[in-house]
Amino acid sequence: MKAPNSLATIMIITAALAALFGTASAARQDPAQRAIIAQSRALMAAIETGDAAAVANLFTADAGMSVAPTGGVIRGRANIEGFWRVVFGSGLAKLDLVSADLQGDGNLRVETGSYRALGVDGRELGRGQYLLSWIKEGGEWKISNDFAVPDTVPVAAATPAGAGLPPDYSTRFRVMGGTSHDDRQGLTTVYANALAAAAAGGEASIYPNGAVVLMEFAAPQRDGEDQLLRDAHGQPLKGAIAHIDVMRRGGRTSGVPDASRAGEWEFSSYRPDGTTLVAPANAAHCAACHLKAGADKDFVFRLRTWEAASPN
Repeated sequence: MKAPNSLATIMIITAALAALFGTASAARQDPAQRAIIAQSRALMAAIETGDAAAVANLFTADAGMSVAPTGGVIRGRANIEGFWRVVFGSGLAKLDLVSADLQGDGNLRVETGSYRALGVDGRELGRGQYLLSWIKEGGEWKISNDFAVPDTVPVAAATPAGAGLPPDYSTRFRVMGGTSHDDRQGLTTVYANALAAAAAGGEASIYPNGAVVLMEFAAPQRDGEDQLLRDAHGQPLKGAIAHIDVMRRGGRTSGVPDASRAGEWEFSSYRPDGTTLVAPANAAHCAACHLKAGADKDFVFRLRTWEAASPN
């Protein structure tokens, strides 16, 4: 009769020890994990409120971010903030992060998991896998590198550099402004993809590889007395498009000589129907022009406004 009582006693003692060691193990849990979980929640909350500055503040000062299909690395907190402004303006309203693993020790942790992006109407914009490297900066855990790969890459996003006029650029790219009107070039509207727009809005002078800038040249509309027609804001109205010049950074295309480039930029020009007007290999005159902008500006001219243009 004593054996069952002894067995019961042993089971009770074993359970108590397990609970005790379990509690001690939880107490010894790496506090970095709890801090990083809190930072991840802060990141998702900042994205949901559309606060680009708050998102960027969760990155280190020299952080790098590569989010397909941008095709390059955005470097630095200021450029990352500019990128998120563009993303929020494009309709991203929420980003769900589901962490799968967190490894590392000391002041470095590497997190992997999956993400799901949602638009303002709750529609799914995309999903994929991510990798975040976290380091301590100023006593806080922050993201030093952010890499994300979608589960599926749209065909248009996979188009390599130098592959022609980007389709639907007028709706897919951000309008950056226009240069002054003159009788030789007409009106020029400047468009940029998300990478280029983010870099232009930041403090860095170097654009990331994958940045694309388009310059659309169009004739201005005129009245019967050959005077410019303007909209309610005083901007000249665009008429027929003459050509679209494209500059892409990085991704050297085979057969394109260095003489046809300024820094890492490749140049080309297209007719409105998308046919090639000037191929990258023949764009030495474009490169020569952009060399005048200087390496300190990464060979990109800064915009002037149409308001400053001549009234005729």
